[in-house]
Amino acid sequence: MDTGAIVERLEVEWGTNGFFDGVRNGDYDVVRGQAVLATLRAISIGDEDTVPKRLLSLLWYLPSFLSWQTERIVEKGGDRAAYERFVTEVFNTLEEVLGVPQG
Repeated sequence: MDTGAIVERLEVEWGTNGFFDGVRNGDYDVVRGQAVLATLRAISIGDEDTVPKRLLSLLWYLPSFLSWQTERIVEKGGDRAAYERFVTEVFNTLEEVLGVPQG
């Protein structure tokens, strides 16, 4: 999937009525979460490629944002363990896609 299509999909999920809007309101939709993970896994960035600024802006905030919403999900009756597994999957996927600092 090309970068432009990924940006479009992520913008929808960050927008009103998107997956992340639901999470912000304490609603974790497992099916939509898996679709978001599929989008993240579709990102392909070579070692010599640069990451477009808009894509980076949609990705860098995800781990913090999702972690901050855990209590909100639980307060609305969500499954803490399932949600935390999802957050870990997102983090691990971003590590795979973007890499980690090498010392």
